[in-house]
Amino acid sequence: MSESPDNAGALISNLESLRIPSEYKRYPDLEDNDILTTWREEAEQNLLALKAIVKSARKDGSSTLALNQKAAVVAAVAQFDGEGPWVSSTSKGAANDILNHFQDTVTELLPQILSEHLKPIFRTNPHPLLHTSTGRKLPRPAGGPLASSDYYESQSWKDHPGAPNLVSWCVRHIPNDYWDELWHLIIPPIMSLLDDYEAKYKVQGAKIVSEMLRIVPRTVLKRTGIDGLLNTSLQTCLAHLQRPESATLIREAIPASVSLATLTTDQGSQDRFDHLSALLGDGIIGGIWLYSSLDLAAVEASVEALPLVIDALGLGCTRFLKALIPQLVHPLSQNNTSSVIDFQLHSTRALGHVIGACAPRMHRWKCSIVDAVGRCWVATQDATVELLRSKLVDVCDKLAQACPSVIQEEYQLLYAVQPALFTDLVGDIIHRSSDALSIEVPS
Repeated sequence: MSESPDNAGALISNLESLRIPSEYKRYPDLEDNDILTTWREEAEQNLLALKAIVKSARKDGSSTLALNQKAAVVAAVAQFDGEGPWVSSTSKGAANDILNHFQDTVTELLPQILSEHLKPIFRTNPHPLLHTSTGRKLPRPAGGPLASSDYYESQSWKDHPGAPNLVSWCVRHIPNDYWDELWHLIIPPIMSLLDDYEAKYKVQGAKIVSEMLRIVPRTVLKRTGIDGLLNTSLQTCLAHLQRPESATLIREAIPASVSLATLTTDQGSQDRFDHLSALLGDGIIGGIWLYSSLDLAAVEASVEALPLVIDALGLGCTRFLKALIPQLVHPLSQNNTSSVIDFQLHSTRALGHVIGACAPRMHRWKCSIVDAVGRCWVATQDATVELLRSKLVDVCDKLAQACPSVIQEEYQLLYAVQPALFTDLVGDIIHRSSDALSIEVPS
């Protein structure tokens, strides 16, 4: 059954009305956003109308739309399946309903969506380190030493604000055995976002990279050399500091970098150790903590993501303890204002992971940790910080497991100073230890 001319005309008109205005790329910096607000409201109605068109074009459980029409619908609607000032809860819900109609045909739609709708958006700005026909990393920038500066001069893809959402949708729907076939179409826009000079696009790129690393085969990344290119780009993200989006970028880039390391290197290998050591030593400690020490939001973001790095690197973290412990205990001595409490929560959580990973070295740091935890405990007698208090207890418990001598020495000293104050912090740990020592071992 073919689609009626009236429906075809309505479909074309509707898709044109869903073309996201390029002005959204400057949102919210525009002086007058009323026009864009009006457009967003109209887009809600247009999506609901498109939903009705798509629903009416179904017979016997399948769509009567032609392949190119389906691809055009998905390419337009997927730009509302994500974040953006043009997206509302209504438009996102309608977009999801429409996209669900094409779940069974995603595999046949993806090549056309990528080649006919996404590729033209980024075609005028080819990434200087990518071979456009294969998606492989080039040994040197195409166009010579000035290629990078030329690359940033004309970025027409930014006139398509919804393009990152479309890239994300495509990444999330590529079947495992189709990555080889579609690689040269999907990796260029990802790298364009990740390597852009504006932090907001780097954030979008890092998010998409994380999505990709959950499903892309390791062999594709290794064979094309994109694993190394991604590593360099994600490290660059961590150096993109002193910007409003820096904290958000750090929260996205660190997990993506850890995922890249665990996917492309072997457990216990020198490559994995080098990758994660560079992330922790150069990216976080030697980068964020050194050059953004006054940017508390950026430092907090790095501490929030730190447990992922610690768990992946394991005992290899010991070489960084001289930087890790002082940084993590420092926030615990700050006044418990609302802005600091979250930082303290992230610090205690990260501290617990460090203690667990580096247990054999904790005897050297137990005094510093107990001192900071004790000071923070004294300052957190308010019931509103109960979660922080429970995290402090967790730190003490983990420290006791890693370094049992702390129980009879530092914990006993704390308890003796003011039992009523420190009972909830270390009392149970001391009593459990005493009970264990009092148990007679049968001969």
